[in-house]
Amino acid sequence: MAHVTFSAVGKRYDNGFEAVKDLNLEIEQGEFLVMVGPSGCGKSTTLRMIAGLEEITSGEIKIGDKVINNLPPKDRDIAMVFQNYALYPHMTVFDNVAFALKLQKLDKAEIRERVNNAARILELEELLDRKPAKLSGGQRQRVAMGRAIVRRPQLFLLDEPLSNLDAKLRVQMRGEITGLQRDVGVTTFYVTHDQVEAMTMADRVAVINRGVLQQVAPPQTLFDDPENLFVAAFIGSPSMNLMEAAVTPDAVGEELSLALGSHRLTLTAELLKKRPALRNYFNRKVVVGLRPKDFEDASIETGRYQSIPATIDNTEALGYEVIAYFDIDAKPVVSEDALDLHADEALSLQLREDTTQIAARFSPRSRVRAGDRVEVAVDVSSAHFFDPDTGLAIRD
Repeated sequence: MAHVTFSAVGKRYDNGFEAVKDLNLEIEQGEFLVMVGPSGCGKSTTLRMIAGLEEITSGEIKIGDKVINNLPPKDRDIAMVFQNYALYPHMTVFDNVAFALKLQKLDKAEIRERVNNAARILELEELLDRKPAKLSGGQRQRVAMGRAIVRRPQLFLLDEPLSNLDAKLRVQMRGEITGLQRDVGVTTFYVTHDQVEAMTMADRVAVINRGVLQQVAPPQTLFDDPENLFVAAFIGSPSMNLMEAAVTPDAVGEELSLALGSHRLTLTAELLKKRPALRNYFNRKVVVGLRPKDFEDASIETGRYQSIPATIDNTEALGYEVIAYFDIDAKPVVSEDALDLHADEALSLQLREDTTQIAARFSPRSRVRAGDRVEVAVDVSSAHFFDPDTGLAIRD
């Protein structure tokens, strides 16, 4: 095992395009780190630079204490699992898994022992004589993982390894890969565009966009404390509801309120203690973010929640929850960096300049239906706030 260090790493192509910009990142020994971001954000380029499949334009990468910038791929002591598995179609499962060991000229007894151990871990023992064409997608994925395991490398690199699998198999393989990594203990760098994969598999998640690292943190921290509007919009499904608001005095001038379109919500003492910098935005605009979980059907939940009236546009009953959609007369916000995430919604947002459609998670006990006029409970104490000019979170 080894730790990996990126120091001011950049990748610029001959046409001037910068795929990765000034990347500083550490992957701890034995850690499972997932880099996530939209298509074209630089995550696969980052992985390929570690592997030696892309040259580094600037900065340096270390595996352990060794700078690997100019080291040939074969000398980096890594094992890579590709998106398309890259299995040899004319070879059996055994020969595919053993291929790298044969190149190392290990003796036959050790090769057989390593392959059999990997096959036992991955439940491939009954498939060793088959060829890839006779395997399912999940079995091919296991063979690709087996080929990586037997090499006993310092570092695993996985490039969107689940993207070719169906939804049910992806869920199963997520658990199998994380369990395998935990058992083997090898430092692992995994890239994906799927934030659900990132959140469910990683020890830490690195969010990247347009070649720039946005935030690195454990999954729950990314969800609870996004550093900026891009991370807030990218992490979570349905994504965070982001809209323009203003911090104003309440009716008697003793407390601060949040003016959200025609609605007024009190900024609680608990919230102001957690985010004291909000007091610096008195009579100024802010971007407020409310996750779907921060709403509830007020006929079910009141407690510390405040409420606003709403007309339900649509509902999706999922059994364990109801996703309800309704409008708030506040301007929707999409940061410049987050535009890529909402490309298909751009026209919709233009047509709804002063109206934000809210996605809310209601209890399955809710009986709201499209067209109902209801009271919606809002947990203001869980709200997120961002500076409209910088896009950065307002904290302390």
